[in-house]
Amino acid sequence: MTIEQIEARLAEIAKLIETASTEEIETLSHEVDGLVAERDALRAAEETRAAVRTRVASGAVGTAAAPVIEKKSGKGADSPEYRSAWLKNMAVFRQQDGSEQRLLGDLTAEERAAFTFTTANTASVVPTVTLNRIVELVQSMSPMYDDATKSGMTQGFAVPRHTAIAQGDAAVTDEGAANDDEQDTFNLLTLTGVEIKKHINITRQMQWQSVDAFEDWLVQHISARIAVAKEGRVISQLDNTTYGIASGNKIARTYTDAAVREILAKIKETGTKVWYANTATIYNGLAGIKDGNGRPLFINSTTEDDPLVAGRIYGGIVKTDENIPDNTVYVGVPRSILANDFEALFIARDTSATTFVTTIGGYSLFDAGLENPLAFVKATFAADPVIAIPSTATVAAGGTVQIPVVALNPAGATITWTSGTVGKGTVDANGVVTGVAAGTTVITASITVGETTVTDTCTVTVTSA
Repeated sequence: MTIEQIEARLAEIAKLIETASTEEIETLSHEVDGLVAERDALRAAEETRAAVRTRVASGAVGTAAAPVIEKKSGKGADSPEYRSAWLKNMAVFRQQDGSEQRLLGDLTAEERAAFTFTTANTASVVPTVTLNRIVELVQSMSPMYDDATKSGMTQGFAVPRHTAIAQGDAAVTDEGAANDDEQDTFNLLTLTGVEIKKHINITRQMQWQSVDAFEDWLVQHISARIAVAKEGRVISQLDNTTYGIASGNKIARTYTDAAVREILAKIKETGTKVWYANTATIYNGLAGIKDGNGRPLFINSTTEDDPLVAGRIYGGIVKTDENIPDNTVYVGVPRSILANDFEALFIARDTSATTFVTTIGGYSLFDAGLENPLAFVKATFAADPVIAIPSTATVAAGGTVQIPVVALNPAGATITWTSGTVGKGTVDANGVVTGVAAGTTVITASITVGETTVTDTCTVTVTSA
């Protein structure tokens, strides 16, 4: 628009404002701010042109310093004024009469100008400071996503899936010729993204003392919900055999040194290996594993900068991830996880006309996949196996008695029954003892889970018939 066109539109608005509704006044006010900013920019440009013309006419071009023209800087998404305006526009509650109550007060002239300047040609964007706080908090709450290799592609995101290596002997080649001693096979898997939508509500009773306090509340709640959703997507993709861990690298074991070494041996990727598990799994399971000399494998960490680092196992980092179920551990080289945010986080608000609750929603388009299916192992651990039977029992010669199982973990484990002295009594596969002759025999019940075998015994007294 020209300056004349802007002046004409401002004159029209001056007339419209007299009969406009509250909502229309708000819209027209935003338009005025934008028009004034545009008019000021055009006038500044014209002043610059006039100064250059004067210098040209006087022959001073190239001999005198250029005049200093004050640059009118726009208050963009990174400005404090826009941040404050955006947060005030979010903290709104609709009254029963349909009017909106601003919980943090009205916008100042500077805030309104910054908001108009930033949103003139785009939708309302999340302020830079607020967005950075949310991103940092999301990453701190979702360690796998935080450690993943990230890209910012709006479309065309694909995972070059490493499926096979055909290895041969090293060969001598001519200069510039490709070697053929190792042939890698890749499948390019396209990921289109999943929509992550999380929201929080503002009710009538909610109040905040300041813009900063409201921002703290908003950042904390939106971040927590987005973090759980993103980390959940990463975990589900690792579980997916198409985009995640190879089926041979998904194992069920008990908490033993042998299991730990087997896990590490299955990872076919160079780089630092990281263990991801929740707090209960780390301290009730991993922390109790000992090597052949009785020394714990888990070394608690008190010096790491990352608060999610709980310790180390065989040099690998152990990180706390509360999104993972109990007795489940993901171990691997995290840079093999490829993650992509297709769009920057978008936050908007909506107010219900029936419940009068303001909903602030966050939206993100996100996806992830594992480049090398052998770069990770998923291990599901059973709790320590347990079997318990009574310590004593009595049976007459020629009679039978059932030895009850009073504790068994895991449930359904196969029990092996044996008799120490079959001349006095025998036992079948179901734990039923048959008395043979007067005396005693020791009945043993045992189960084996993974590489661990546990037993319990019952001394059976056989009486004369």
